[in-house]
Amino acid sequence: MKKIGYALKVCWAYYYFFIFALGFLLLYPAFYFTLTNKKYWPLGNRIRRAWARVLLIVTGIYPRVVKDLNIDPKKQYIFCPNHFSYLDIPIFIFCFSGDNFRFMAKAEFGKIPLFGIFFRTIDIPVNRGSATERFKALKKAETALEEGYSLIIFPEGGIGPHPPKMQPFKNGPFRLATDKKVPVVPIAYIDNWKILHVEKRIYGHPGRPRIHVFAPVEAVQYTPEELKNTVYSLIQSKLDLYAGD
Repeated sequence: MKKIGYALKVCWAYYYFFIFALGFLLLYPAFYFTLTNKKYWPLGNRIRRAWARVLLIVTGIYPRVVKDLNIDPKKQYIFCPNHFSYLDIPIFIFCFSGDNFRFMAKAEFGKIPLFGIFFRTIDIPVNRGSATERFKALKKAETALEEGYSLIIFPEGGIGPHPPKMQPFKNGPFRLATDKKVPVVPIAYIDNWKILHVEKRIYGHPGRPRIHVFAPVEAVQYTPEELKNTVYSLIQSKLDLYAGD
């Protein structure tokens, strides 16, 4: 029975990625039209949200979101979620109702067929292997904040290998926040890695992952190091609270 159960979990995971890719294939003309012209980026994000909602509903994933405070989609933030799963990006898009946002993530995403269009247009790729490229990415992020966009940055820099323990945070998001005086919104993805696990093996199942959205942390009250430590402690404390579930 265990082998059958595991086989079903593997089948579900491949089904998830099939729906993921199929949705992008069907919507690619719309993404291409809206993302290659900057004035249509908000529309592109709305289409991206529709894609994420269909993906999650069709694969049986219904997030449960708890918010310390309602986030005003018209205001500007740097969102900092923990990163354990390939569910993290679609779930953020599903949960956030604003249109002016850009992801900042590792450059490898730009190489993924279809999905890579985002990191060649609206989103900001980071090549962490090059100091010059990291600097260029930070300058693009600064410009995005100056233009009024919110940013979504996974401060671990990649998917962590030992959930629910996060990797140490990178400094970049918190320097940006303090330099530009933009509030940081910590987000704890409590169950995403349990729903969809991708490492040496890939498996998953439908479910109701819990997401905790903390109240914005005002960057002006902290140094970058203090802000980084505060956000890390908030998220990790929530992950630890539910670690045994």
